[in-house]
Amino acid sequence: MLRRSLALLAVVLVAGSVLAACGGGGGGDGGGGGRADVSKLRGNEWVLDQEASNLGTIGPTGTVTARFGENVVSGSAGCNNYSAPYEVDGSSLTLSAQIATTQRLCAGLIGGVESAYLARLAKARSYGIAGDVLTIETSAKAGPLVYRAVNADDALAGKWEVLNSFRPGAVTSPVPGSTLTAEFADGTISGNSGCNQYTGPYEASGTSITIGPLASTLRACADPAVGQQETEYLAALELARTFSVAGGNLNLFREDGGIAVTFAKA
Repeated sequence: MLRRSLALLAVVLVAGSVLAACGGGGGGDGGGGGRADVSKLRGNEWVLDQEASNLGTIGPTGTVTARFGENVVSGSAGCNNYSAPYEVDGSSLTLSAQIATTQRLCAGLIGGVESAYLARLAKARSYGIAGDVLTIETSAKAGPLVYRAVNADDALAGKWEVLNSFRPGAVTSPVPGSTLTAEFADGTISGNSGCNQYTGPYEASGTSITIGPLASTLRACADPAVGQQETEYLAALELARTFSVAGGNLNLFREDGGIAVTFAKA
């Protein structure tokens, strides 16, 4: 009887060891079914999927981002920039409850999304990465935050047509009958600025972008309004500092977060 009990105990111990080996480990699966991977966490610029995160939609006037440095996470909350110390341990992710932000006044929908995002991010508990999707599980009732990795070259690639662009004091649509375009390829932007062709270098990483200096042909525009628009459009391109692709549109943003140029796929 004693021998049979000892044999049964040995079987239980072996089975328990096998289960622990298969399911244990602090660096295993994180939130959202993904796997904790610090190198991927820190190696990408992440853009919040607002719909999947149940945060509403800021639309073309802002993008929520996160970049995890060695010890600090930072990014845009849609209107203001933010930063906070963080710690990882396996799939565990915790942030400082005090998230520092710039102090730009954010009204309406943007302000509401920003406040909700920062409040939930402060309650981060774990993370997981599956493909290009980062899921941060939180203790908030609203649930996890879901991000997608940004590949700048893929996001910008192709031909675009201007929907509107910045001019001092306003964002306006193209002059009726004129078409403004842009194509991003191999570090060069080129296109039609209304009646001339233009070209120049650009650099993009994550959601950051710089464009210019731009050069154009010197054809005189028959319509003075188109000629003025051309000057303002090229200047607006060189004001771009960040970008997002939302709803099929490419949005270039100025340093203050305002629209520089909005494009639709040509």
